Amino acid sequence: MKLEGDRLKSIIDLIEPIKDPEIGISIVKLRMIDSVEEENGRIKINIKLTVPGCPLSSTIEKDVKKILEEKGYTDAEVNFGFMSKKELDEIKDVIRKEKISMPESIERYEKKSIRKIIAVYSAKGGVGKSTVVKLLAETANSMGYKTGILDCDISGPSITSLFNLKERAYADQDGKIIPIIKNGLKIMAVDMLTQVEAIIWRGPLVSSAIKQMYNDTNWGNLDILFLDLPPGTSDAPITVFQSIPVDGTVVVTTPQELSNLIGKKTLVVAKSLNIPVMGVIENMSYFVCKHCGEKNEIGSKDTKLDLPILAKLPFFNDLNAEKEESINQLKIAVSKIISM
Repeated sequence: MKLEGDRLKSIIDLIEPIKDPEIGISIVKLRMIDSVEEENGRIKINIKLTVPGCPLSSTIEKDVKKILEEKGYTDAEVNFGFMSKKELDEIKDVIRKEKISMPESIERYEKKSIRKIIAVYSAKGGVGKSTVVKLLAETANSMGYKTGILDCDISGPSITSLFNLKERAYADQDGKIIPIIKNGLKIMAVDMLTQVEAIIWRGPLVSSAIKQMYNDTNWGNLDILFLDLPPGTSDAPITVFQSIPVDGTVVVTTPQELSNLIGKKTLVVAKSLNIPVMGVIENMSYFVCKHCGEKNEIGSKDTKLDLPILAKLPFFNDLNAEKEESINQLKIAVSKIISM
């Protein structure tokens, strides 16, 4: 029997604290509860996911069952469907109001002397996002653009390792942080400021550190500043989108289905903040056989994200032909990003 009225409200109130693991907002407020049924004292919750086959659905199921069991519903059942495009469009307003809208109390920093600020983002880790940031920055620099990188991953910065940087940043007489320059690129990351190898900070401290590195660094005149965002939809990427005048975001994904599903959540977050999504860079997209030279696609051929493909980068990049093709694609991607 489908529950209604006060009985339905009593169950909804119990599960209201449960949040979507990626978006960080209550599944009730996200309108993910399709219906609640009860048969012979057994509760059945029907939930609509924001993407089909969401890899974190098991987390939601576990959380729902746990909270119901604590209230005496020991044999609860959780079933999943998924939202329609119309329903997904509707929850964007919910996201704005509940978490990602920009209240007046949030300070928005100036653009400074930076022509373009581009956030490179993925809601999923392990897609090679930091490597893509490095390649984009090096390509932009080779094309004559004054380029910088800000690593916004406070707990796990990797840009310094990718560039093999050992130097520590310091402040000038005005108290501004001087970024480290490597191969013509201005680079800033939290591990340039602290000796601590593993940094575990709470959300507000993470947000404060990101804002300080952007606002207190003497970037000088730049054509483009790439922001290497941490994966997920936690405080860090949201802080960047709220506080730093980002011109657009580039989504990094891989051909695997899981990455594409998470990529859709990336789009929901960015679009809900009114951040232009410039396109997709598909990393680890293919490899070229060392023996015969045949190009082999990895996984599905399309990202299924309804966005322009800025570049498709190979899994291995040790062949001259592969390297040349990658450089050409990256140059085209940088040109598009600069012109948007």
